[in-house]
Amino acid sequence: MLRIPATGDIVRYRGKQGLHAVRAAIVTADVTTLDPEGVKVGAVPALDDSLHVHLWVFTPGQLGGFHEYNVAPGDAPGTWHWPVTSG
Repeated sequence: MLRIPATGDIVRYRGKQGLHAVRAAIVTADVTTLDPEGVKVGAVPALDDSLHVHLWVFTPGQLGGFHEYNVAPGDAPGTWHWPVTSG
């Protein structure tokens, strides 16, 4: 069963630069919570489809993190994936 990401979900993001580190991230917008007026006026990027999300990516250090927009699912650099659960 395909799980659609939702705002507030914790996912893992593979970085686009350097060692392509995998970091924890939280979904800050999905297709159901994205503000269409914000998109219309250019305040926030659109999402390409229901699996793309906007993220806040957590990082160690003083900055604490950064935004990534319209992120697709996958395992390549610049994508998100669900955390692996043990059990």
